[in-house]
Amino acid sequence: MREYERFSTTCANAYIQPLMAGYLDRLNSLLIQDGLKCPLYLMMSGGGLTTLDQAIRYPVRLIESGPAGGVLMSARLASARRLKNVLSFDMGGTTAKISLIENGQPDRSATFEVAREYRDMKGSGLPVRIPVIDMVEIGAGGGSIARVDALGRIGVGPDSAGSTPGPVAYGLGGKEPTVTDADLILGRLDSDHFAGGGIQLDEGAAAAALSTCVGEPLGLDEYWPAAGVIEIVEENMANAARVHAVERGKEPGEYTMIAFGGAAPLHAVRLAEKLGMDRVVIPLGAGVGSAIGFLQAPVSYQIVRSLRVLIGTEDLSQLIQLQDQMLHEATQVVVASGRTEGLRHNRQVALRYQGQGHELLVELPEGPITAETLELVRLDFESLYRQVYGLVMPDIRVECVSWSVTVMTQAAAVQLVNDPVRKQRLKPGESRSTYDPTASGMVEAGLYWRAELSSGDWFVGPALVQEDETVTFVPSGCICSVDDGSALVIDRGSSTETVGLS
Repeated sequence: MREYERFSTTCANAYIQPLMAGYLDRLNSLLIQDGLKCPLYLMMSGGGLTTLDQAIRYPVRLIESGPAGGVLMSARLASARRLKNVLSFDMGGTTAKISLIENGQPDRSATFEVAREYRDMKGSGLPVRIPVIDMVEIGAGGGSIARVDALGRIGVGPDSAGSTPGPVAYGLGGKEPTVTDADLILGRLDSDHFAGGGIQLDEGAAAAALSTCVGEPLGLDEYWPAAGVIEIVEENMANAARVHAVERGKEPGEYTMIAFGGAAPLHAVRLAEKLGMDRVVIPLGAGVGSAIGFLQAPVSYQIVRSLRVLIGTEDLSQLIQLQDQMLHEATQVVVASGRTEGLRHNRQVALRYQGQGHELLVELPEGPITAETLELVRLDFESLYRQVYGLVMPDIRVECVSWSVTVMTQAAAVQLVNDPVRKQRLKPGESRSTYDPTASGMVEAGLYWRAELSSGDWFVGPALVQEDETVTFVPSGCICSVDDGSALVIDRGSSTETVGLS
């Protein structure tokens, strides 16, 4: 089953294995020379840490591991804030990643694509069958290049200026305007404090590039070329989020957004508005959210095995033997990392109606596998199938296709965080002229420094919250509060009157 997918996965692993083995060996040696005295772990695409030996053996499991860390951070925040439905939004320099989280658990998948011919077109790449956190990724980041096409339309991405030469404002030779250049012209970035003051931005060069590549072809002047670029990139991200949610039978408006990454806080509230979402949470350290997720991840290992079982006609002895074997193998891998206490495991099964080509993942209940267990699994599958596709097919048998077992270390207990209690309304000491799409023009936005905010502080947009790794834009008509976990909680469409504040 899935011969092509397995073949392409094996080829991908074999292709990168020699390169990764040499790289990881050198990395480990250098860290030891520098005095590292603890084991080196690496993040996997499925959201767990693995040992150096396992990473060298199966480097294909490291693909897309960076974004997985950010989703784990969002999932932990969702649990801490008791949020049932969360949309994780990660926007960096090259891409934007969107993932759905329910009851503190991110959606997961058994396959994804690499080397797509068309970045945003499903089915145009090579399938890789490894455990992954399910997310949609589009070419929308701070370095995404803006241009006007032959039809006179503004396009943004998917190609990126990267960090070298980077945006025109970096002064490193970039000639094509990017999203970062547009944010600078709109007053959302401070040319003297970008990256903690480590990079001096050239506003004049950014304005000239936007005028030449976008303004002149469309007859736009002043800040309107930059405003057009930002509107397009935000609409591209909104469209991707809508499709991702609708394909899974979800309504984005029922979710709370958690935004992180260097560029996400600049665009999060506007994206939330387009998706009909009322609340956005910007965690502390949002600019390095994925790295924080790495530190929170458990050591884990997942094994997947194929065994077709028609529910109602199953031979339980073979299935029980397979489950025991998988649990033993996965446990041995985690124990080899030196972590032997507090291990836990979960089990999943991929099911479909007999004759179909795609499956849905369902959790296996704890305890021994019995006929009653599989009947519960069938009911869960039909409930999920109805949720995703709007119907069930009671006359067709349900088939179990593959089984997975994940063994992991115990994660640290989640510290619960309450909704913000607004105590002290802040007044800005400074302001900066900033484009606000809510006002359809430039407005004076209050300036706040993230490091100076405390739990209970709140203020009304338009506002900009500056920190070393990112900037949060709070549009007009929104209230931003600081909760007791030091996160910024932005409520859209709020006013002091509607929430009983003055």
